[in-house]
Amino acid sequence: MNAEQRERLNQLVADIRREAPHVGKKPYGHNIIRTALSIIANEFGGEEANKVVRKLKLHRKGFNEEPVNDE
Repeated sequence: MNAEQRERLNQLVADIRREAPHVGKKPYGHNIIRTALSIIANEFGGEEANKVVRKLKLHRKGFNEEPVNDE
C-alpha cells in the first residue's frame, strides 16, 4: 500500500470514528459508516474492512464482519 492509499484508508477510518458515537442517536450515522466500510472493502479488500470493524469494536454498534471473497 502506497502513501496515498494509506492516507485514503486513514481518512475513511477517521470518518467512521467520527460517526460511531452517534449511531442510533443522529440520522445517517449508520449509513455513513456502512458506506465507508463498503468503500474500504472495494478499494482495500474485505479483510481490511473486517479489521476496521474489529479494531473499532463496531459489532457493539450493530456492524458485523462480512465474509471475505477477495479473489
